[in-house]
Amino acid sequence: MNVGQRIELTTQIESRGNTARPGDQGTVEGVHTDGYLTVRMDNGRTQFPRTDEVTVLPSS
Repeated sequence: MNVGQRIELTTQIESRGNTARPGDQGTVEGVHTDGYLTVRMDNGRTQFPRTDEVTVLPSS
């Protein structure tokens, strides 16, 4: 997983009172050694899924 890649969530993520659902898409802004990502979702909110909770979109 690399910064700038487009991803799609494969599971529901709840963070900071916001819920992102499977199928929601965003852009990776950070990759962390603990297996978490910082993702700016298309709705403008930030989520923190694990790498096994996302799929990289083919256009990346």
